[in-house]
Amino acid sequence: MSSACSHLHVHSEYSLLDGACKIDALAARAASFGQPALGLTDHGVMNGAVELYTACRSHGIKPILGCEAYVVEDHAQRRPSADGRGRLERFHLTLLASTPAGYRNLVKLSSAGFLHGFQRGKPSVDLAQMAAHAEGVIALTGCLQSRFCQHLLAGRDAQARAHAGELIEAFGEDNVYFEVQKNGLAEQDKVNEGVVRIAGELRRPLVATADVHYLRREDYRHHAALLCVQTKSTLSAPKISFDTNEFYLKSSEEMAGAFAQWPEAIASTLEIAERCDVELELGRQLIPRYPTPDGLGETEHLRALVEQGLRERYGDPPPAQALERARYELGVIERMGFNAYFLIVWDFVKFAKDSGIAVGPGRGSAAGSIVAYCLQITDIDPLRYDLLFERFLNPERVSMPDIDIDFSVRGRERVIRYVTEKYGRESVAQIVTFGRMFPRAATRDAARVLGHDYGAGDRLAKLIPDPVMGRSPSFQECLRPGQPLRAEVDRDPIAKQIAEVAQGLEGIVRNSSIHAAAVVIADRPLTEIVPLQIADAGTDEHGERVYRTVTQFSMRPIEQIGLLKMDFLGLRNLDVIEDALDIIERSSGERPDMATLPLDDAKTYEMMARGDSVGVFQFESEGMRETLKRVRPSELEHLIALNALYRPGPMEQIPTYTRGARNPETVSYADERLRSILQPTHGCIVYQEQAMQIAKEIAGFSGAKADDLRKAIAKKNREAMAKLKPEFFAGARASGTAEQVIELLWTTNERSADYSFAKAHAACYALTAYRTAWLKANHPAEYMAALISSVMDTKDRVPFFVAQAEQMGISILPPDVNLSDHEFVVVEGNIRFGLDAVKGVGFAAVEAIKRARGESNPAHPTPTKPFRDLWDFCARVDNRAVNKKAIEALIKCGAFGSTGDSRKGMLSVLEQAQGSGQKAQQDALIGQGSIFDLDAGGGLDTGWGPGAGAGAGGLALTTPSHASIPPDEFDRSELLAAEKESIGLFISAHPLKDVGAALRARADCSLGELGARHDGDWVTVGGMITQTKRLRTKKGDPMMFATLGDLDGTVEVLVFGKALAAHEDALQADSIVLVRGRLDHRDREKTCIVAQEVERFEPTLEEVRHADERAAKPIRPASELRLRLDATLLPGSVLGELKEVLAGFPGESEVVIELSTSVGRRRLRLGPEFRVTRGAALHAELDQLLGHAVLTAGTLEGAGGGAGERSGAARAVGAAG
Repeated sequence: MSSACSHLHVHSEYSLLDGACKIDALAARAASFGQPALGLTDHGVMNGAVELYTACRSHGIKPILGCEAYVVEDHAQRRPSADGRGRLERFHLTLLASTPAGYRNLVKLSSAGFLHGFQRGKPSVDLAQMAAHAEGVIALTGCLQSRFCQHLLAGRDAQARAHAGELIEAFGEDNVYFEVQKNGLAEQDKVNEGVVRIAGELRRPLVATADVHYLRREDYRHHAALLCVQTKSTLSAPKISFDTNEFYLKSSEEMAGAFAQWPEAIASTLEIAERCDVELELGRQLIPRYPTPDGLGETEHLRALVEQGLRERYGDPPPAQALERARYELGVIERMGFNAYFLIVWDFVKFAKDSGIAVGPGRGSAAGSIVAYCLQITDIDPLRYDLLFERFLNPERVSMPDIDIDFSVRGRERVIRYVTEKYGRESVAQIVTFGRMFPRAATRDAARVLGHDYGAGDRLAKLIPDPVMGRSPSFQECLRPGQPLRAEVDRDPIAKQIAEVAQGLEGIVRNSSIHAAAVVIADRPLTEIVPLQIADAGTDEHGERVYRTVTQFSMRPIEQIGLLKMDFLGLRNLDVIEDALDIIERSSGERPDMATLPLDDAKTYEMMARGDSVGVFQFESEGMRETLKRVRPSELEHLIALNALYRPGPMEQIPTYTRGARNPETVSYADERLRSILQPTHGCIVYQEQAMQIAKEIAGFSGAKADDLRKAIAKKNREAMAKLKPEFFAGARASGTAEQVIELLWTTNERSADYSFAKAHAACYALTAYRTAWLKANHPAEYMAALISSVMDTKDRVPFFVAQAEQMGISILPPDVNLSDHEFVVVEGNIRFGLDAVKGVGFAAVEAIKRARGESNPAHPTPTKPFRDLWDFCARVDNRAVNKKAIEALIKCGAFGSTGDSRKGMLSVLEQAQGSGQKAQQDALIGQGSIFDLDAGGGLDTGWGPGAGAGAGGLALTTPSHASIPPDEFDRSELLAAEKESIGLFISAHPLKDVGAALRARADCSLGELGARHDGDWVTVGGMITQTKRLRTKKGDPMMFATLGDLDGTVEVLVFGKALAAHEDALQADSIVLVRGRLDHRDREKTCIVAQEVERFEPTLEEVRHADERAAKPIRPASELRLRLDATLLPGSVLGELKEVLAGFPGESEVVIELSTSVGRRRLRLGPEFRVTRGAALHAELDQLLGHAVLTAGTLEGAGGGAGERSGAARAVGAAG
């Protein structure tokens, strides 16, 4: 086409919150216009290079890889001027790679901008750096923000000409083009005149660009909204805006019309497109070589390690099944070229274990590999638990394996440092990840930029369904007829306006950050393959901003170019396990080995079957605790299944699974061949591996093809499913499978797409859960001590776990200068706080205290010289390490309790005691002492410093006389306030304990039960205000965030305008209050209460006594559960379904059903096998099943009732009487 052109200056969504274009849409639009090529020039980055390459190839056009660089005078200059004032000048320059060498140079330049020139949040390069990496790079003089155009705009033509000369000198005469744009801006028209004039004088070509920031002209408003998101402004008062709607990807005809006066500028776009020829090598394997010992090859070394592991795991000689599986896997691994991969993982896992860093038992599909098991990368036996190697590594599809490893949070960084040092700092980096605006976030952002209040966007966002298995629904799905969002958009013009803007923001990248776990390891310096950038990693312990080096390519492009990617995850529960083991070892001298733990501990399963799983990994939610009571697990297989089932979607199978577990004879199989596959899950298809086994057994698929089917189902790849369906049906028919069974299995596969779960992953997590449960069941005090220690930084969860420990009969003791160590210790089955928990008492202070008191056995700290009193403490502990503020905190939290003196009395003499102690220590240092320090031997011994103590020789110290410590003590409230001030929480008693029963009587539910309430419900709850933060809304109105806590949990309370003015006196830290307000489940991820009323809770002594008496009354025996139903509103199948629901809640309450029928009333009493445990979970399921058929008239209140009327089945569930 004669009028064809190529767009060379284009911004995608990777020009964060500035570019509004998705790359595939750009490529598709350019191809639809018949344009032969498409460039990509994002601000300072090349994040989209691989994405552009694959998109353009798929649409049949040429990709032109580039970058719009930020250019400064000197990349090393961090300040704009010597005195640090003024504005740092930064300009834009359009750079394109014309050759492979040019692409490599752009990769290095883009990386250098971050690694060596990061200034004020932007990557910066200077002319010298560009000249050094100019080979194969074409430079366009740039947009209005270029140095060249800024000179012209300011009338500095000579400087503009000089700068053009610098560019020509740096890049070469043939590699500089003079960029003109037609965007309707008067400044641009003025600049264009100068660009054309200087280009003519220098006899250099013009090139036309559109500076594309959005896809179509009509997307201008969406782009304007995106800029407002970036600048936190509104469309009515934007902080940044584009003054025209010309910055879109125009057709070739539009470009030709706009640049009609300079047709040669259009021709230059094709010339440049022709010159640019860069092929990216995708699909390679860039795995580093592993340095094997003794000159062994990687294959031999791996085999030797696996053979040794087989003997260790299975005994000597190993069973034939294990040998055969290992040989098969090793053959696949060698054929696919992954020997080094496994050795690298084995090496850093071994380093971690040898270094005392906790490593998880595995994660994800890698647990299906016996090679990984023998290398002790994983701890789950794939043979025992029927885990499939093909789920991990498909022998017919060469793709990089993916082994994810959990480390303790404390140890994770050490492992990454080890890998970095072993393979070279220049060859190891973390990976960038991008946060996108999915419909809920986009809706809230859209409402804000339109100037609406938070509530308008929040109400709409809550009409969008929850993500399923991490996948958010699209606006297209949410706006289908019948969907709640569609109904609201049709009803409300404001909702329609918000939704329209939100759709323009949907899916666009909002921010970049560091991937939580991914680390890339290369066989060469990374900047030879991939551009790097730096990412904000928060602040260090000194409050300084920390940055990490990450790849500019995200996970998918990293895999496409063949780099080795590992996931190093930090799992807090591993820290808890290690801390518990440390405490056990300190207390008993023995350390249980988690790797050899017996998996049939009756005590552990009895605890889990009671639902006593608070603090147990993956099993501590209220719903999961209820499920445990129903299922009553007795083996690891049960925990594995529950881990997979307790998720959106598969939860509907829990009643069926429970019934099968309790009555195996009720389980039936559509085909007898399914028995061996589904028997472990009692007839339910729970795992992806089961779907693969069914495809192999029933349809005759190979392991690799079964994995292809699994991937197609999981990704909802309808094209792949369509290809595999005829093969599945044909194979199943050939094996003699009944037609209805084939249809059933295929339908089940399709239904499982959203929630089928990898058994390998569930098994790994179930093993970690079992280990935490075993510790809680067998070493409860030590485990709870570790658990409390793990949440000390946040404090919010501490009262909850302290309350849990006390329910277990474990007392929480305050720190003690004579008895405490740094961390928690267990003393006679109770937990004593460590001294590290005291504010202002650091590591050095605790060490000084321990030195002064002396310890005969570090494993069992027993002071040889305990402190007699505060005077003795001040005299003997190094006053340089423990200052007055620290001693004051120790007194206030009760750490001098073993001396028997009062806290108030000690504080009154603290200044004298510290002064006396300082003088004694100074005298000892200079060899002086008063006559009272000498006994018959004539020596001086302060008990402090080198040689101190009875064994030092010479003269012993006599105790000088000091003023006695007054016995007066603070009252209880003052003592508790002092504890809170010094250690951040209440230790000796929690103020809520005294009034807990009275507070519960006035509240609808505890804070821990709010999750079961509906969004928008009005609730009254009680607790203590733990912290407050007052601020102003965007409109300038006052508001407050407050944290409310009880002994079950915490919740955030929002108090606005009038409510704040009316109740601010009650909203004070440490106030016990009742709050009435509206429940707000934010995206189901966070619950808060929008308060309307807040009142101090100050019950009378009589009210407290009466509530305590009521709470102390014995629980009545389980009463009947009566359901009154209108049979005319029920389908015939409902009784069967009802029995299935009831079977899922086994307990002691009999069930009576009263049916109102057209011929009268019938009464059914269900048999003992349908006795239930009554509670909110059962009521919710009955509500869902029975709905409007429930008759509420005359119904008695059911178990678990609170204040106010309940709805549906919950109202119809009553105690017969």
